[in-house]
Amino acid sequence: MLSSNPQQPPTEYKVVIGYDFGTTYSGAAYAFTHSTPTEVFDIQKWPHKGGNFFPKVPTLSVYPRRNKQQLSGRSALSEWGHGAKKAMLKPGADKQNVLLSQFKLHLDESLHRPPLENELTPVQAVADYLTALHEHTLEELSRGFANNYDPDTFRYCLTVPAVWSDKAKNLMRQASIQAGLITPSDPSDRLTLISEPEAAALYCEETMAEQVQLQDNDRIMICDAGGGTVDLIVFQVNFPNGVYESASDDDDSASRKKRQLKEVTKGMGESCGSVFLDARYRELLETKLGTSVMSKIYPREMNDLMDQFIDTIKPEFNVTEDYYVTLPRSVDISDLPSSLRDNDDGDLDEGILKLSGEELKKEVFDPVVDKVLLLIEQQHQQIPDGRLDFLFLVGGFGSSKYLYQRIHDVYKDTKVNQIVCPAERAALAVVRGAVYHGVNPRVVVSRVSRRTYGINADLLYDDAIDPPSSRVVKPDGSVKCKTGFFTFVKKNDELSVDHCIQKEFFVYYGRDKSVDLYLYATENDTIPRYFDAPGVQCVAKMSVPIPTMPGMSMNDHLNFTVRMYFGTTEIRMEADFGTGQKYDVHGDFDAVDNYGS
Repeated sequence: MLSSNPQQPPTEYKVVIGYDFGTTYSGAAYAFTHSTPTEVFDIQKWPHKGGNFFPKVPTLSVYPRRNKQQLSGRSALSEWGHGAKKAMLKPGADKQNVLLSQFKLHLDESLHRPPLENELTPVQAVADYLTALHEHTLEELSRGFANNYDPDTFRYCLTVPAVWSDKAKNLMRQASIQAGLITPSDPSDRLTLISEPEAAALYCEETMAEQVQLQDNDRIMICDAGGGTVDLIVFQVNFPNGVYESASDDDDSASRKKRQLKEVTKGMGESCGSVFLDARYRELLETKLGTSVMSKIYPREMNDLMDQFIDTIKPEFNVTEDYYVTLPRSVDISDLPSSLRDNDDGDLDEGILKLSGEELKKEVFDPVVDKVLLLIEQQHQQIPDGRLDFLFLVGGFGSSKYLYQRIHDVYKDTKVNQIVCPAERAALAVVRGAVYHGVNPRVVVSRVSRRTYGINADLLYDDAIDPPSSRVVKPDGSVKCKTGFFTFVKKNDELSVDHCIQKEFFVYYGRDKSVDLYLYATENDTIPRYFDAPGVQCVAKMSVPIPTMPGMSMNDHLNFTVRMYFGTTEIRMEADFGTGQKYDVHGDFDAVDNYGS
């Protein structure tokens, strides 16, 4: 998407709304930008839950099921969140409705998820859910002081997994526009994306720094263990020049030092969140009960069976305990494997299945937890000199007692001074951190690039290394390699926020009406010479019109400038010919091969 980009006056945002769109649960929170210190308010009242308070809402959507004759057009979302769960409890609901769950994972193309039902695209599914979440949030805000402000002065901050590609982040921005959070013409800073572990880091820095007594140059690792992904990031805390923040007039507490966060290593993540515990638990049940029995269990009963694990076993799992699962009524005991029916140790009694802690540990928990520990170790190995002061464990999965114990056994007193789990707010750390970022985007002052980025550019042809097919003779007689990769940022480079890299290029005037710029990225450790090298993918395209320049002749060198802004979650590329008209790219990912595909 190409746009003319005249400088817009900065918008004074009155309210910041943070959304943590999660794999299994989603959250919303907000704050007023004029409040000092910042007070974050959580959305805790959700449709279909009466007057009860819940910190998050299930990431579930229900659509009317469509047959083959009804596949033209698009069905509308009928229920979401708790309402979706309630709708599927009705008799025959699975025949009349389609229940979507874990559809956030479909934005991560590396997972190769099967297509969604009803021919929904991942962006449509996410946009529908965000629309409902956003409308409810605005309704809740209208009950309070936010009703005094124009919604045009609302700013939004959405969280995304650190492991996501540039394409996945762009899809989330597209979904946000479709959901009506912003319009394509809004200033780019009205909607910001922030990685989930970075948001969690801001929450920990804002709310727990005094409790753990963070000192200058302390290093903190954030392990954000959620439903779908586990993301890690390491920051160094700095107190620049010993500067203190001023306390507000009505704040009796002492002024605290103004802290900044500097990313120490390239963050990493993997899809090994708590939903993968659910999947392994289901596989264990299938092994115990048999494939034939599992296939006969009604969808509603299967949901109840899984809820026993999700609500009871998973949060409080302890290896030394046994757990008891009530089998659905549709399970005929005589159909169960003889090894289970004839077992004399009491594993099955009157429709109650006993699962030992050791069995759950081996088959369900350890295969997933071991991946988390490996991620932490890989991140720790990237830290210069290995010094780590605090490890903060946050997220829904992060509140697991078993995960905490395993991490504690490996790292406490050996590789980290203190492991901290803010149990009361662990699940809300990310969404609250998103709000803090929207209020003050300058706490994080530098980040580490996760990829090498560059554009297509003609390089001087080298007979010794360049393929003959890339050789081209230019109008001025120079010989160039037309598949060249011009590097802007290298993987693991430390970049300050809003870091701008500016390079000068030229075109031969009069030969083309526009110049096409392609932004390429690679996670390879080596710097590519060619944009079509293995592991290099195109992530965006920008076509910049070549202006009419009086006094210039055919094939004259016409200079233009390309700028790239790094250091934030998203990357912006800008180009101009010095005429005062600038063009920038918002990510035309559909024009070329997609990154990560």
